[in-house]
Amino acid sequence: MTIKSDEYHGVCVLSVDGDLAGDAGAALRRSAEDRIAQTQVADFVVDLEKTGFIDSEGLENLLWLKRRSEDLLGRVKLAGSNGNCLKILEITRLVHRFECHADLPSALRTMR
Repeated sequence: MTIKSDEYHGVCVLSVDGDLAGDAGAALRRSAEDRIAQTQVADFVVDLEKTGFIDSEGLENLLWLKRRSEDLLGRVKLAGSNGNCLKILEITRLVHRFECHADLPSALRTMR
């Protein structure tokens, strides 16, 4: 599992390659903290296109990112969530907390 961090017009895209479980959640948080400290970015899109599963730690770190971003007057959106990830968000009643988009380009378009 890897977390790739890119920036598009002031929006930080965190791409997760693999399950967002265990140490991956902590890696997502570290990547976000680094971006916030280095570039003062407040808007994030988490690309879950290559993610098949999210555990409780991954959910906790997504919620942390959302709270941290909102504290900085930013937004967090999820992109590319497959059926399994969306089902996990529904079961945990967190789907209403995140704006979900079918793919990365559509999520980025809404950030303008």
